Amino acid sequence: MKHIPNLDGRSRVYAVFGDPIAQVQTPHLINPIFAAAGANLYAVPFHVTAEHFDGAWNAFSAMSNLAGIGVTVPHKVAACARCATLTATAKAVGAVNAVQRGADGRMHGALFDGQGFVDGLGEAKSRLRDARVLMVGAGGAGRAIAFALAAEGVGQLDIIDPMGSSLVFTLEMFNAVRGRECARAADVSGGWDYDVVINASPIGIKGSAQFPMPEASLHADLLVADIASLTAQTPLLRAARAAGATTSDGNDMLSAQIKLIAGFAVGLPAGTPLGQ
Repeated sequence: MKHIPNLDGRSRVYAVFGDPIAQVQTPHLINPIFAAAGANLYAVPFHVTAEHFDGAWNAFSAMSNLAGIGVTVPHKVAACARCATLTATAKAVGAVNAVQRGADGRMHGALFDGQGFVDGLGEAKSRLRDARVLMVGAGGAGRAIAFALAAEGVGQLDIIDPMGSSLVFTLEMFNAVRGRECARAADVSGGWDYDVVINASPIGIKGSAQFPMPEASLHADLLVADIASLTAQTPLLRAARAAGATTSDGNDMLSAQIKLIAGFAVGLPAGTPLGQ
């Protein structure tokens, strides 16, 4: 049996709430980052149902050795409502995926999907400024990415999403952050003239839906990012790479985001990564 070598009375816990919880990757990704930084801090998953969320939140937030709470499905909105403060992204989107417990017991919420996406692009993120962007998907991750794209100064954002309410919410949020009307529901009747293409939906991993942009429209000058691609390559990424486009997958976003979550968990200001 393997033992945690440095677990002692001074150790702090970063709880991860979810339902289900078995698929959550945060603990095994973030604990090596804590260890490398010399932090006496351990992420532990907890199966918390929606029915028992309030009770679990109250119990854990009362513990002074709690560093924070990682939040996954279905608790991102409920946790947002319980936080004393929120980052700008979390406030705009109305959801959190990381919570930091202050020394005074107050809980501070953040959402790192968007910054994780942008940071995960590496040097390619310089291509976002003034770019014409097509994004498919306006759910929770898509909204956070849209917020980050606005902060990066993209020139135009066209969105495709079958949920009208999600689409309208994301368009209005983006335009408010950008300060001008440059986001719209995509109208591709005139073609697929974009600089950046983003899949922020489960297309390619779940269901039978196909990505709406034809493979023939992909070319070498594009930046194509598909956050659905984690353990398997999606048809979109396969075609984009065959066309010679610059690509980014979900692992790029996840790797960048987990460092941001780790920094927040150890008490650093939101948006400060822990580790290289």
